[in-house]
Amino acid sequence: MCNAIPPPRQWQRAGQLHSSGGRYMGESFLDNETWRYFWHPVCTVKELAESDKGRGELLCARLLGTELVIARLDSGVVAMNNRCPHRSAKLHLGWNRGDSVQCPYHGWQWGADGSCKGIPAAPDGPIPPNAKAVSYDCAERYGLVWVRLDGSAGTAIPEHPVFDDPAFRCVPGPSYDWKTHSARRVENYTDLAHFPFVHPETLGSAGHVTFLTPQIAFRKEGRMRFRYAPPEGARNAVDASGNFSPLAFSDYTIRLPFGVSVDLTLQNGARTVLWVWATPLDDIHCRSFWFACRNGDLDGPDQPHIDQQMRILEEDVDIVESQDPEQIPHPRDEIAVAPDKVSLTYRRLLYALCKAKAQGPEALKAFLDTERDDI
Repeated sequence: MCNAIPPPRQWQRAGQLHSSGGRYMGESFLDNETWRYFWHPVCTVKELAESDKGRGELLCARLLGTELVIARLDSGVVAMNNRCPHRSAKLHLGWNRGDSVQCPYHGWQWGADGSCKGIPAAPDGPIPPNAKAVSYDCAERYGLVWVRLDGSAGTAIPEHPVFDDPAFRCVPGPSYDWKTHSARRVENYTDLAHFPFVHPETLGSAGHVTFLTPQIAFRKEGRMRFRYAPPEGARNAVDASGNFSPLAFSDYTIRLPFGVSVDLTLQNGARTVLWVWATPLDDIHCRSFWFACRNGDLDGPDQPHIDQQMRILEEDVDIVESQDPEQIPHPRDEIAVAPDKVSLTYRRLLYALCKAKAQGPEALKAFLDTERDDI
């Protein structure tokens, strides 16, 4: 997984934002250090299990430019910096010893909390007091492995609205990497105005290009909710049989900073709930983890639902990756109109979150715990 994308690159320098193609130069808008306080999925539980090649479950992952080793030790899943503090070898190339991760170079062993458990070349000598690997908060939820680089704001793993509901069948889709900032991915997911142009045969219809501007509600834990009513005649969803069915409405929830769920209610009353989290691999790459859930045809085939979403993603990716810069630019560098209300509100929410973070983790937590009518 660590080799799936180029090494992390930092384009934000001294308040300037540079695109990877060198085209755009403008003022930066968001503080990417803010996302360290949140939980992000870094791999699936299945991927971790499949990483066992005779050395135990050890997997390399990336989060916010930090390379991680993920391991399932006797105490549960753990996340550490992938660099051995001794001579800087990659820990994911070593061994899972049950109670520790053993470095492939000199065999130093690192426990779940990062403490050194043994030095083979000096078994009787004292362990240096600074012999400690960097460890991070790590947990399993929804079949995903989640990591939080900084726990001082006390954030929680975001909820999945129907994952534990027996009335629904939830199927994970394959994760995918896009060369864009996670916030750009969220904006694309919640933007209906592009449907007739990017998705004329899947989500939109060429003759239906206007949408009613939704009312937006805010909830604690950084949630932003809104409802879209589709234009009459637009094809907006796939039903349990894999056929297009018209929507009655779509309920969206954005969970800060990079999660979205959409509850699609068909006119026949059936519901499909899509959930996605765009994990920031670095400033300009994200990996999206997602589920397609339905409350009908629970014993039917899953593949039509996955295939439909993959088709939509294939239509989106080239357009989103063409956005310059990959990160969200300063507001004055893009033009906004009324149908951009959702993305503008989302940007204001992210900006306010970054401002709260600048005051410290307690201020960030207070921001997330506050009910608000507007932003």
